Amino acid sequence: MKRIQLIIAFAALALFAWAIAHLGLATIVAQLKAMRVALPIVMALSALRLFLQSTTWSASLKGGNVAVNTRTLIGVRLASQSMGYLTVLGPVISEPMKIKLLGTAGEPTIAATFLDTGVYWFTSALVVISGVVCLPIIAGRGAAYHWAPGVLALAFAVFAITRRSPILAGVARALGSRAPSWLSRAEQFERSIRTYRLQQPALVSRMFWIGATCQLLIASEVLVVLWALHLPIHFFAVMAIEGVTRSLKLASGWVPARVGFDEGGAISAFAVAGLSPMNGLGLALTRRVRDLLWALMGIIWLAWNTRGLRPRHAITFEHSSNSFERGI
Repeated sequence: MKRIQLIIAFAALALFAWAIAHLGLATIVAQLKAMRVALPIVMALSALRLFLQSTTWSASLKGGNVAVNTRTLIGVRLASQSMGYLTVLGPVISEPMKIKLLGTAGEPTIAATFLDTGVYWFTSALVVISGVVCLPIIAGRGAAYHWAPGVLALAFAVFAITRRSPILAGVARALGSRAPSWLSRAEQFERSIRTYRLQQPALVSRMFWIGATCQLLIASEVLVVLWALHLPIHFFAVMAIEGVTRSLKLASGWVPARVGFDEGGAISAFAVAGLSPMNGLGLALTRRVRDLLWALMGIIWLAWNTRGLRPRHAITFEHSSNSFERGI
C-alpha cells in the first residue's frame, strides 16, 4: 500500500476518534438507550439507500462504457464519504476521491460520476424545498407569500437542470480572458454531463427516480424516530423536519462530522414542528451513530482494500471488445 494511502487512512481514524470524544460517549449511550429500537431500522434503511446509490452510479458508469462491480462501488463510496464527513473539506475531497479510488481513466468516469452526484443532489434539493414549503403549513400560516419563494426556487432548479446549453459557458464568455482555468474545466465537465443526459434520457430518468426513492428512505428515518418516541406522525411535520435538518446539513459540510450542527438543526426542526425540542436530539444522535458506523466501515475498507484498487477492477467495454477481437 502506498504511503499516502496509509496516511489518509490513519488520519481518518484519528478524526473518527476525535468525533467520538468530542460528543461524549456517555451522552451518546444515554440517548441510544431510548433509540435502541429505531437505530437498527435506520441502519437498514441506510444500507438499502447505499445499495441504490451504488446501483445508479454503476448504471451511469456503464452508460459511459465503464464497468465497475457494485461491491467495489459501495466500498469506494463509503471510503470517500467517510473522508468528506470527518474532514473540513466535505464534498471538495469526497467527490474527487471517488474518481481517484476507482482507478479508471479519463472523462467518461468523471462525467458519469458527476452526473450521478448531480442527480442525487437535485433530488435532495427538492426535499429541502418541499420541507421549506411545509413550514408555514404546519405553523398555520398557509398564505401564498410564505410558500411562493420555495416554489420559485424549485422552478429555478428545474430550469437549471433541464436546459440544454451549459450555464457556465455564458459565465466563461462574459469573463473572457479573465476566466480562471478551473472555470473552463468546470464548463467542459458541465457540457459533457448535459450531452450525456441528452444522449441517454432513459438512463437519467431512471437515476432520478431511484434518487427520489433514496430521499424517501432518508425522510422515513424521521418517521421511524417519531414512532420510536411515541410521537404523533404527520406528513407535513416529517417533511418540515427533514427539510430543516437537510438544509443545515448541506450548509455545514465544511465542519468535521458536522458536530453541533446536526444536533442544533434537529432540535430546531422539532421545535418548529411543534414537538419537544429535546426529542430532536434523539433523531440527531441516531443519525450520528449511523454516520459514524458507516465512516468506520469506510475507513476500514480504505485501509484494507486500497492496495487492491487497480484498473483491473474497472474496465472499459471498448477495451474489452478490442481485446476480444485480438484474441486476448
